[in-house]
Amino acid sequence: MELALEGGREILCQVHQNLGKITHISIVQCLSLIQKYHTVRELRNILAPMIVVGLFVDSEAVKQVITTCSSTTLEKLEFAELILRQFHDLETFAYNSVIRGYVQSKVPSRALSLYYWMLLIGASPDKFTFPLVFKACAGANALTAGEKIHCQILKSPLSLDLFAQASILSMYAKCGKIEMAQLTFDFMPHKSLVSWNTMIDGYVKHGCMDSAIALFNLMPERDVFSWNAMIDGHAKYGQMKIARHLFDEMFERDGVTWNIMIDGYAKSGDIKSARELFDIAPFKDIVTWGIMINGYAISDHIGVAHNLFEKTPCKSLVTWNCLINGYVKCCDMIAACKLFELMPLRNQKSWNIMLDAYVKCGEMALANQTFYAMPNKDVISWNILIDGHSKLGEMEMARELFDTMPYKDLVSWNVILGGYKQNWQPKEIFELFVQMQILEETPDCSTLAILLSGIADLGLYFLGSQVHAYVCRKHYLLDGTIGVALIDMYSKCGYADNSMRVFDMITTKKLDHWNAILSGLASLGCGNLAVSMFADMELSNVRPDDVTFVSILKACSHAGLVADGYQYFLLMSRKYGIPPKVQHYGCMVDLLSRSGHLEEAVEVVTSMPMKANDVVWRALLGASRTHGNIEVAEFAARHLNELVPSDSSAYVLLANIYGYKGQFGNAHNLWKIMKEKELVLEVKDKLEKEHSSLPVGKNGRDDEDLILWFLKDRKFVVEDAVTKLTKAIKWREDFGVSTLSEDSVKSIYATGKAYLHDFTDTGAGGSGIQAFPRCRWPSTFFKEMNLFSPNTLWLQKQAAAEDQKLCVLLIEKALHKFPYGLGEILVIVDLRGFRTENADIMFFTFLIDAFYYYYPKRLGQVLLVGAPFVFQPIWQLLKPLMKSYAALVRFCDADTVRSEYFQEDTMPAAFKG
Repeated sequence: MELALEGGREILCQVHQNLGKITHISIVQCLSLIQKYHTVRELRNILAPMIVVGLFVDSEAVKQVITTCSSTTLEKLEFAELILRQFHDLETFAYNSVIRGYVQSKVPSRALSLYYWMLLIGASPDKFTFPLVFKACAGANALTAGEKIHCQILKSPLSLDLFAQASILSMYAKCGKIEMAQLTFDFMPHKSLVSWNTMIDGYVKHGCMDSAIALFNLMPERDVFSWNAMIDGHAKYGQMKIARHLFDEMFERDGVTWNIMIDGYAKSGDIKSARELFDIAPFKDIVTWGIMINGYAISDHIGVAHNLFEKTPCKSLVTWNCLINGYVKCCDMIAACKLFELMPLRNQKSWNIMLDAYVKCGEMALANQTFYAMPNKDVISWNILIDGHSKLGEMEMARELFDTMPYKDLVSWNVILGGYKQNWQPKEIFELFVQMQILEETPDCSTLAILLSGIADLGLYFLGSQVHAYVCRKHYLLDGTIGVALIDMYSKCGYADNSMRVFDMITTKKLDHWNAILSGLASLGCGNLAVSMFADMELSNVRPDDVTFVSILKACSHAGLVADGYQYFLLMSRKYGIPPKVQHYGCMVDLLSRSGHLEEAVEVVTSMPMKANDVVWRALLGASRTHGNIEVAEFAARHLNELVPSDSSAYVLLANIYGYKGQFGNAHNLWKIMKEKELVLEVKDKLEKEHSSLPVGKNGRDDEDLILWFLKDRKFVVEDAVTKLTKAIKWREDFGVSTLSEDSVKSIYATGKAYLHDFTDTGAGGSGIQAFPRCRWPSTFFKEMNLFSPNTLWLQKQAAAEDQKLCVLLIEKALHKFPYGLGEILVIVDLRGFRTENADIMFFTFLIDAFYYYYPKRLGQVLLVGAPFVFQPIWQLLKPLMKSYAALVRFCDADTVRSEYFQEDTMPAAFKG
């Protein structure tokens, strides 16, 4: 800043030395200083001495200063505007320069503001002003402003200017008013080639290819742009055969033509044809190389893309950005970051690619770091970061960024509105839309669709009807997203008639519109009308998709149309080749359950080719409650509990059914389980807040089954359970429990010192030298693992570390077979043939300690089988080491084990005979 002030003083001194005359040297020096400094404050320090010496008396000097500022940064544009507002007698050229600068810098609202100032002070726009202003209207989506300026130009001689007319067409097309563009085109007395091309390009960009083709065929003459627009349209919509036909018909092609075709082939997945054209293309600029590199990248040939990049004759920002973007799309962020660091020069797009990559990967810390490291931030940069925070639910941060961004375009408004929609904040959507209207920002179809969605969530019918009136008043087409949003809004507000009225007003009904009306009718219980609408849809030759069938099946379910539902369920696969998804099976289960066909509903669930989700089980459970079927309710509740163990709603419904049927004991047990689940969640929250460094996942701090057992051990005292649990989880991590396998204890496992005996237990007990689960879930069979030790090897001593690993491995394998919250282990030790010199007390004591400290409440009983008299001294040593578990010990003989714990088909070999 001080240097800028010193520069201004130098100009002042030079003018004084020349006896107050303004010289060419002083003007050149002034322009040089303007190019050197950037901030408005620095430029003002230069401006002040210039005004003092009267440099701005010379209009040519002012013109040169404004022109210099208009072609550089946004801050210098603001400086140029500051000068313009000080002088009211400047030529229109000066205003055009700044307006053009704002349009090129993607700040169209400032361009419009300067245009209004220009009119206010009496300056006259010329034939160069209006194309710029209409371009600004298109950039800001300021349709209302564009219509007013269109009216102004109609009253002036410039209304016949061909470039102005073309810019009007472009403005209407870019603002989504293709019908207004068509009307303007039709009334043009003289249509230039530019006008024809603009109209065709508008049709193409709006997907109106039939209209574009018809207009193309009517053209009195065509240039390369005409052909390119048509080829580009067919390529973008995947019609590469037609695009190639037009390409082959062209008499003259430019570089853009080749680029369009190569890009079209690459994006349609035909990378081979793209490469063939690339190899024979007579024009290969940096864009051509970039397109080919990007084509390989999106086709999962990133290695070929990198090789092509290395062969590029002149590596430019375009090729660098394409390769980095390719690595980003392949989710190789390490390679993308390395390339970004190697770039000799970066532009705004380079920074935005990396910023967008971090946002999409959910790495918001790196995204914020990149954002604040950017030398310049354009509106795209701000939008990317706002979108990232919105998708993570961080709406306060997103709103703070939105409020502080220096310039907002329509995308910015839609991004923040979409964030509120995604995070179920409809009130904020409405408040922000009101602010948008106050600032005279013109909404587009996406904006209004988001607004209507928020109104629908709040059920504000009156407000929704006002938005509908606004849509009609502003002549928005209902053929797109607005039509879908209006149907959805009226349906959610409970007005089926209005939904139908909107649907009937849509001239070109697409699949989304049919799906919206069918879904709305289904939610309102209008099943018969939905069935009739589906028939109309088929007659209209609109092919339904899987979403359509979800809606029609729901409609049949709500209306009790069982036969129709079956028909549609079969129709989707037989006629339309749509394989049923879990949602369709869920609808069928709901349809059958509601109508009382519970047995058929169970058949549908059990015969599904995929695993049923919680929605399916809830439908079955709810219907079981309605029809009082306890067996089906227990079946559904058990599966729902296994699928979502943290959700107690299944128990609530089942407990209510038990109570309704007078089974108060079962209801009491379920309420007890629900209370346990509440305590489990309390422990989980406490561990997350106070011990976040502990591992998560199976047997980690969020393992609800593990937490439940420690709560049982500590008599459901949360603090005591947390204390013991944290020690156990740390031990599991240090011991490496998750890495244990038979291979890790191969040597000791091979001795047969202890092993698991596999048999089916029905809850009656077991037999053998074993550790096996005792199942407490009624009428359910589980494979159970039994820890078996032959009497000749049980006493053999092994390394202590190996012993401990073997103990833990066998316990883990046994417990793995239990359902949530159930299962105790029975340990049977064969002491027949015991000798004191081989007693391995450490092995046994570690086993007991493991149960006491790390697997509480999981040891059900210990059987000491065939203990000889010489074992008594050993028992006296072991008993105090077993602590409270000593009460679980039972001395018995082999006959007792055979008769009480095993059946003949499950008997281990050591106990047979």
